[in-house]
Amino acid sequence: MTELEEPQFWQAIGILIKNYHALNKKIFEVVITKVEKQQDGQLSDSSEEELGKCLKEDPNHRTCTGFKIGFKLLPKKLPEKILATGTVDFANCKYECQFASDDIEDFSVRLLKGELLLNSKQNQNWLQYVLKPKLLSWSQSKQDESKVKSLGLVNVEKYNDLYKELKQKHSQRLLEYWKTAQESTDPLKFIYEDLAIAAYLIVLWSQTQTEPKAFADLGCGNGLLVHVLNAEGYKGYGYDIRKRKLWSLYPEDTQQSLIEQAVEPNSFRLDFPDVDWLIGNHSDELSPWIPVLAGRLSTNYFLLPCCPYELSGAKFRRRNTKISAYQDFFKYVTQVSLECGFEVLQDRLKIPSTKRLALLGIKRNSTKSIADLEYFVQEELGKYKTGESEVKLREKEESVRNCTQVDKSIIDALVLKIFKQLLASNDDKWSGRLPMREIAQTLTKEELSGIKSECGGIKTLLRNKHEVFEFCGGDLIGIRTPKPTALLQSRLTTKKRSCFFKLHHPLGCPLEDAECSFIH
Repeated sequence: MTELEEPQFWQAIGILIKNYHALNKKIFEVVITKVEKQQDGQLSDSSEEELGKCLKEDPNHRTCTGFKIGFKLLPKKLPEKILATGTVDFANCKYECQFASDDIEDFSVRLLKGELLLNSKQNQNWLQYVLKPKLLSWSQSKQDESKVKSLGLVNVEKYNDLYKELKQKHSQRLLEYWKTAQESTDPLKFIYEDLAIAAYLIVLWSQTQTEPKAFADLGCGNGLLVHVLNAEGYKGYGYDIRKRKLWSLYPEDTQQSLIEQAVEPNSFRLDFPDVDWLIGNHSDELSPWIPVLAGRLSTNYFLLPCCPYELSGAKFRRRNTKISAYQDFFKYVTQVSLECGFEVLQDRLKIPSTKRLALLGIKRNSTKSIADLEYFVQEELGKYKTGESEVKLREKEESVRNCTQVDKSIIDALVLKIFKQLLASNDDKWSGRLPMREIAQTLTKEELSGIKSECGGIKTLLRNKHEVFEFCGGDLIGIRTPKPTALLQSRLTTKKRSCFFKLHHPLGCPLEDAECSFIH
């Protein structure tokens, strides 16, 4: 293993100080409560910024001998906070952390001749298999100073307290709603995500003194965020093109706040003049329009951009391939916000979603007029030769593109045609393999266009017929060899479909009737 140099060691410690929660799943966040600098045997008040600066200094030109740091660890579930003290010792290349709790073990980390020496009274496995690998990883990582800090705009302690309170207050009842509505979506993801967003907004509004007279959630989906905020005393409304099953289960005041209406960007008008906050919570095609609508309506906005779309409603076209597609889209929406005259704030939420970067517009730049905003919008629409009335939004009824809407006889004929191609490609009737492109070339234009428009294309068709076909790496498609299944688990279990191989394979099905999942 490569020896660590002292700057790498202190880089890892610097990350550890602020990210202890990454090593302990019971901890939500670490809050530094006090920083003291040690010089000539004396302690004096200091700051996080100075601590960070000294950790990056040349070891031969230190301006102090160490630091003493006070922590407050915020648990995810327990109501009480856990206090801790960290000691940075530059002279001995050592970091110690002591916890005022019997539930967490004290530990120390030292660098000696390029090796990490870790010490704890009992928790040896944690030292070797959790702490040490993380420190080694952090020591080699490249620090991205431009990365948006998690929950950087709110008081983390207040947020954590409120989030736990909202979970205790609402989660069980919301789970019952999901069960009653027989929703197919994951209740835990949606419930905890929207409770976290509600907690974030409430703390943000309080800190910035921008509590809404009323809010409007555009593209509110299941209406969960509207319901929680209403229940917490915040007046607001939710707009969506399609009513959801959950809507009818909410209290009457929430039901009256949920409006089944398409949000057409160029004609949308609020029915409620007291709305002064717009919310775009994973609002798909509306994401880039939220800042535009906020500018037009003179409101603040909160936006969690999700699926990448242009203002035209077309799929987002990449601008910068050197960064991820999501980061590229986020930069695009940020630029739209700036063009709409907002002084844009960014934050990173802690929610169970990969799309958790947030944009906030609380103050508009007085140099940008509504005329400037409209000129920018028309310029953007003009790039794609689309008129003002041609912004493409989703239909009220979602189209199903998974083969279920295609005539069964057409699907069966295509499956059999592809199956016979694979049989003919190899003398061994179970080993036929062909590239997907070669299979597609044998299909007619009518066959290809039919499955492209109705079921997403040939790849979707083959995946849906997984009992017949298998993907063999790359773009190779083969015939799936039937595998015996366990005997039917219950007499109530009934085979519903005929065995494809029994009907169409020249050798029949290699399985006995009791072993096969299909009817022989």
